[in-house]
Amino acid sequence: MVALTSPATWRGDELIDVSGAPLATYSAPDSSLDVTGATPITVAHTAGAMRWEVSGTTTAGETWTVRTHGFGVRVLTARCGSRTYRLERAGYMTKKRTVTDLATGAIIAETSPRGLHNLAVTPTAAAFAAPLADIAFMSWALTLIDTPARQTLR
Repeated sequence: MVALTSPATWRGDELIDVSGAPLATYSAPDSSLDVTGATPITVAHTAGAMRWEVSGTTTAGETWTVRTHGFGVRVLTARCGSRTYRLERAGYMTKKRTVTDLATGAIIAETSPRGLHNLAVTPTAAAFAAPLADIAFMSWALTLIDTPARQTLR
């Protein structure tokens, strides 16, 4: 299992590490999220009056989702295969989030918008227990809801 061990940033359609090496790439033509050391995830985004969701499926048949529950986007839930997470904004007036592994209760990462298109992803000490693919999928979904310019790009 590959894990996120240092800060990374979504720039354009790539999640890059501090050295500039790509860890994950989103391909719009085939709606595929390709993550280092993982099976590609076919991704779809749906939004409506009371619903926002990013879903994905791997070739192995695993289902992945990030979705709202209720009226707002302050707290999102994620399922990556059998693993579950909570993606919660730090407050009502910020788009910074913590990503919590619901199996352990540990915060595995923090995300924060950078400019209009980019999203910084900072792993915590507990991130070693979460697959890179999970963090890449969840943070890609967050670029669609927490970075102002991307909300209209997809």
